[in-house]
Amino acid sequence: MIEINNLCKTYKVGRGKKKKIITALDKVSMKIEDGESIAIRGKSGAGKSTLLNIIGLLDSYDSGSYLLNGKEVNGLNDKQLAKLRNEEISFVLQDFSLIDQKTVLMNVMLPLYFNNKYSSEEMKEKALKILDSLGIKDQADKKASQLSGGQRQRVSIARALITEPSVILADEPTGALDSDTAEDIMKLLMELNEKKGITLIVVTHDKHIAEYCKRRIFIADGKCVTE
Repeated sequence: MIEINNLCKTYKVGRGKKKKIITALDKVSMKIEDGESIAIRGKSGAGKSTLLNIIGLLDSYDSGSYLLNGKEVNGLNDKQLAKLRNEEISFVLQDFSLIDQKTVLMNVMLPLYFNNKYSSEEMKEKALKILDSLGIKDQADKKASQLSGGQRQRVSIARALITEPSVILADEPTGALDSDTAEDIMKLLMELNEKKGITLIVVTHDKHIAEYCKRRIFIADGKCVTE
């Protein structure tokens, strides 16, 4: 479960007399149950990506509280945050964030190199099984740069799944895709949410994409305006 209470985040911009305080999040509160699908909508600069980065343990906050599975994350050191992130959370991003000159297989296996739980053969077997489930096992030996946008996003999803996360954070996951491919990707993410019980949080500016999720949150000027 994700529980956020009165979360505030500010940034300092500029120096001296020109220094300004920008409020990215202003007393944001929400509770996300295990297995939910949530869409977070808002205009550019509304604070939605900042919120996603905090949920994903990539950014800190100034005040308020954030509990992940009952554990307050504020005060955890970098090593503890990295361990928690690697065990519980995976990301699917708009730009795919693949290593273009590495093979599909290597891109998917990459997160497993950080947890020391598997042998090379076990990592390969696990990666191939996930690629097969997503319909792209035949692309395993190709370089990521050789794939289409839809295939690249499927590889990104495969990489997200390989650590068996409880939460997937998708930041504009269809932003670089045509409308037909975008629908395919959203259907795939929803299938993972429904069949595997993975909590899915999607940040998007697209109302149509947001409607795939069962609950929708709108953020404006750093505040939750409607749910």
